[in-house]
Amino acid sequence: MFEVDLCAVRLTAGSAAEVIRGLASRLLARGYVKPSFERAALAREKKSPTGLPFSPWPVALPHAEPEHAVAPAIAIATLAAPVSFRQMGSPAVTLDVSIVVMPALTAKEQAAASLSRLVTLLQAEETRQRLVHAASPEALLAVLSDRWDAP
Repeated sequence: MFEVDLCAVRLTAGSAAEVIRGLASRLLARGYVKPSFERAALAREKKSPTGLPFSPWPVALPHAEPEHAVAPAIAIATLAAPVSFRQMGSPAVTLDVSIVVMPALTAKEQAAASLSRLVTLLQAEETRQRLVHAASPEALLAVLSDRWDAP
């Protein structure tokens, strides 16, 4: 589910859409999603924002419905400079997001459980701190993998 080619450190992007396109293209290049995934993730983010107001590093979890995924995977990027994502549950509020995690999940049940697990993992300030300070894709992958596998 995790691999170094799906991790980007200090990604430069000018908008939420640019980050979504960049992570979706990584997932597509590795065969985890269908070509429709990017468009579906952009549409879903517009309709149902995924920004989470975790201080001091807000997070976004853009994703698409399971029918756009081929195999389960998670792409992640830390950003060179924060970009604006609208807040989940309060779309009028914008957040300056520094960490973007894009799950590609195949079954609705798996998607619901994995999204919940991701949110729980990302709620820990120590985890977010380790993510934003990761100096390489390998270090980013190690943080995510270690935290995912922790009891």
